[in-house]
Amino acid sequence: MAHQPNPAPKTGLDLLTTNEAAELLRCSPKTLEADRCRRRWRVPYVFVGRAIRYDRTAVLRWLADRNPELREA
Repeated sequence: MAHQPNPAPKTGLDLLTTNEAAELLRCSPKTLEADRCRRRWRVPYVFVGRAIRYDRTAVLRWLADRNPELREA
């Protein structure tokens, strides 16, 4: 069973791990790891301490900005 992300208590952000973001984007976690180093696609992420997290809303907005047909749906 997949881990269900919990919103951050103080900010209300829906923060995803690399694996959860990869599942959302239907890519491998290695693809997101490579993007963080090479910045090819510039998927937005944040640091929470030393942990890397992806804000679900920011990732979905990034995806829609790259795919105009998703904005029209």
